[in-house]
Amino acid sequence: MDAKQSELIIRAQAGDEQAFEQIFMQFEGLVWKMYSQQRVRPQPNDWQQECRVVLHKTLRLLRNQAWAALTIYYQRSLQTHVVQLWRNEYRVLDMQVPILKETVAPYEVKQAVAQYEPTVNEWLTIIIEWYLTLPGKERELAYLLIQGYGMAEAAKAINRSRSWCYGVRRKWQLFYNDEIRKH
Repeated sequence: MDAKQSELIIRAQAGDEQAFEQIFMQFEGLVWKMYSQQRVRPQPNDWQQECRVVLHKTLRLLRNQAWAALTIYYQRSLQTHVVQLWRNEYRVLDMQVPILKETVAPYEVKQAVAQYEPTVNEWLTIIIEWYLTLPGKERELAYLLIQGYGMAEAAKAINRSRSWCYGVRRKWQLFYNDEIRKH
């Protein structure tokens, strides 16, 4: 049995599509187990295609043609791939982070505000630190809300439900209330 499996691996590595399909079918249980554990690719066909790509890469990099080595390497590759997909999905691009600009105000306004400047600077520091700790989708939500988007528009733009957005906003309100109590 090991000789047949090793031969199958060698054929698949050489580009034999039938051998590749046979190997992929052997891992069908693992593919669907991993599908049920991940939430990044909700469509089964998308997930199956991702698994085919991972198997192709695994076969290309595999040096030991033993079935056990392929099984372990493929399983670990799938687990790593799920993490990589998640990181790519929730990555925050530089263009998504708003740039804070200092506004120009008349001299009288600057004088009136000067007495509150230390408090304002404290709050601004707290807000910036809080914003930088937000996960990717929450940061995108905050940016869209700051830009004036409604909750429904923002939810649609970041592919999340409105209830998720309202829940996140509630979490932010609780954070804000805790910070108010501290000061």
